[in-house]
Amino acid sequence: MKVLEKLIHLLIPRESNNHKAKILHSSSLLVIAILFTAFQGIIGYISKIRPDVLGYASNISIQEVVNLTNQKRTEAGLSALSLNEKLSAAAYTKGRDMIDRDYWAHVAPDGTQPWKFFTNFGYKYRYAGENLARDFSNASDAVNAWMNSPTHRENILNTKYKEIGIGVVEGDLAGSDTTVIVQFFGATYADKVVQPLAQAVKTEEKVVKIILTPLPIPVKISEPEVQAVVSSPKSQQEVLISPFTTTRNASLIIVSILLLIFVVDAFLVSKRRIARIAGRTFAHVIFLFMILTIMIILKSGKII
Repeated sequence: MKVLEKLIHLLIPRESNNHKAKILHSSSLLVIAILFTAFQGIIGYISKIRPDVLGYASNISIQEVVNLTNQKRTEAGLSALSLNEKLSAAAYTKGRDMIDRDYWAHVAPDGTQPWKFFTNFGYKYRYAGENLARDFSNASDAVNAWMNSPTHRENILNTKYKEIGIGVVEGDLAGSDTTVIVQFFGATYADKVVQPLAQAVKTEEKVVKIILTPLPIPVKISEPEVQAVVSSPKSQQEVLISPFTTTRNASLIIVSILLLIFVVDAFLVSKRRIARIAGRTFAHVIFLFMILTIMIILKSGKII
């Protein structure tokens, strides 16, 4: 009975709490704020010292990103992109480079352009594009975020691109354990190489140049580098709990409970016709509802 009495005192307006739920008193709200701040600090600390237990959880596969991208293109009446191993190897290397050198940008701190990764793996591009995403727990949210951005959407639905490469890399970026998705688009000069050969009869020297230029590049590409992309997705799903999801869910629970208590408090006070000198319940309810809405639509992912 004592436990029930304390719960009623805490949650229901009555004479013992001056006709206002004890949890809605300023002192109680201050305690909740302090405890929640401490909870966030503990979550952040654990995620740093034990990323294997509390880190960024993801379930993203290369093939799923490709399928979702091609689905968007098909819906727009465009042809599907073919997965290119060289582009995937280049994309994985770009993601690994961002993790190892701790930067989040299309251009590396030393000025290295993303297209450098294309050529490093022997991909002679005519057209090239790049989309980046991080902190997404699944491929669908990442692709949808790209589609909601005009510039990223333009890359996905670009008719000039014929091939795609995906790199999914996990690691510590700017002090936070995360998953980086690199999406490379490209189109080569392959179709253009055939046309000059017909004209090469007039100038044999140009024929030699056209034939020799592409040949050395594939020779420089070693098979292990391409295989690295195949093995990278298997490292996924090792993280058990996401700090962002944990904090977000805790916030949703706290705000939802407070919102419910405010509504019940307002209803009982109105029904019992209790007069309050300083009652702004309606304003508090609106404020909490806005916070709840923001947290529901809040996403952890980022794109550039």
